[in-house]
Amino acid sequence: METNRRLSNRHNTLGLMSNVFDGRSAVLGVVEDISKTGLRVSNIPSSFEDSVETCYMVVNGPRNDFYLVLHPRWSHSTNRGMYKMMGFQIQNPPGEWEEFLKCVEGATDKSDPFTAAVSCEDIEM
Repeated sequence: METNRRLSNRHNTLGLMSNVFDGRSAVLGVVEDISKTGLRVSNIPSSFEDSVETCYMVVNGPRNDFYLVLHPRWSHSTNRGMYKMMGFQIQNPPGEWEEFLKCVEGATDKSDPFTAAVSCEDIEM
């Protein structure tokens, strides 16, 4: 059994796409959960270099995009080695990311992972 040592609350997401750049190539990924200081991304092609010290990501949000500087923390092979699922630590999370997380944390229906994929304006509708 693994111990969860995360300090930030994690929030499941649906529909957040990302572009990840490892310094050599840019690939698409699906953001599966987010927190103030990290995120988990699936469907990253196995050719993505996960041993780099720093990589960059654009998370396509419902109202705006988030530009993040990341440090890869872990990687697991999926789909018979065709893809990877990776965990990233966000270096110096931007204010917009923190505001987005506040909206997600304030969502009324905590059981619906879609609430993590919407902005404050969408939640208030």
